Amino acid sequence: MNSFNENIKPYQSCSKSVFLILGIIFISWISLFSIFLIVQGAWPVSIFLGVEYLVIFYLIRLYFKGKNIKDEININQNEISIKKYKGDKLLHSSKFSTYWSKVFFTKFKNKSKLSIRESDKETEVASFLHAELKENLYLKIKKQLSFY
Repeated sequence: MNSFNENIKPYQSCSKSVFLILGIIFISWISLFSIFLIVQGAWPVSIFLGVEYLVIFYLIRLYFKGKNIKDEININQNEISIKKYKGDKLLHSSKFSTYWSKVFFTKFKNKSKLSIRESDKETEVASFLHAELKENLYLKIKKQLSFY
């Protein structure tokens, strides 16, 4: 049978290794600059540089935690299954009948929404994607549903 399986993850422009290399460069620069400031007698500035580095490190960790999400869409002859994950933990699961379901895509300025609806149930799919990728996914899902 013809089935559709899609794992959708948010786009990340930089990997963790790039941020690690930048972090090493940044901490080296802060250390050298702090030594210079301590020699000049402006040692309190070194404390603020260290705090600034810790804040940036914390924000980068939050960034990667927020990007550790994915949606799985499986479409077969009988049902549409949507599973939303954060890390390895299943947050939400929805099942819809293939025959009775409709796919909706709305776009207004820079905001877009891709949802699957069956009578009173509705689930938004790939809320983390930008409008063009959602529209491409919409066309793929609509094409797949036309087979059933």
